[in-house]
Amino acid sequence: MKKLEFVSAGLANDPEYNSLGFRCKEFDDIDFDNYIIFAGSSHVEGIGVEKDQTFAHLVSEVLECDHVNLGVGGGGIDALEHNVLMWFMKYDKHPKEIVLEWQIYQRFVKGEYGEENLCPGGSWSDPRFVTYADHPLYIKGEMAYRNLHKLLPVKITDVMHGKISSYTWNSSVIWHCKDDIGSDGEHPGPKSHLKTSENILEVLNR
Repeated sequence: MKKLEFVSAGLANDPEYNSLGFRCKEFDDIDFDNYIIFAGSSHVEGIGVEKDQTFAHLVSEVLECDHVNLGVGGGGIDALEHNVLMWFMKYDKHPKEIVLEWQIYQRFVKGEYGEENLCPGGSWSDPRFVTYADHPLYIKGEMAYRNLHKLLPVKITDVMHGKISSYTWNSSVIWHCKDDIGSDGEHPGPKSHLKTSENILEVLNR
């Protein structure tokens, strides 16, 4: 039986990423007595900004704690759900907080020929499937949202960049907006990450 692993962006050879392909320190080097988990898509990963400009880094810097960045470029809600649940299966010590960035619900993970791990998929890879499966994917997104909020033993702070369901339209949702553009010409830039970090800190400090 194959060993169950995290779904990552597959950038393990990049010096900014750890050996599992995530943009943070090696998991074994995390201070398990003082850390926060961030999970989501490329917006959490911080595509378009420097590593120390991501809202994950900025929040943990202010709170003087370590952080785990489980952001997966192109990843969907199922990748977020898988990685967060995988973390709690592998590690006994819980984080102080969990910050989840909910992606657009039309994304999903799938197997690709020649790839050992699961890979992100969506309208760019399977446009016909996404058209036919739009409603089931929407329901799956809402189910993941409800289940994680019910099951996880740590408080969750929600960040959104795309709508997944009406269930998330409430006053506690933080919106990661594009106040500027990152170096890739597409993702939010440093000012956007700074503003999102400030909004997250405001919620965490309540």
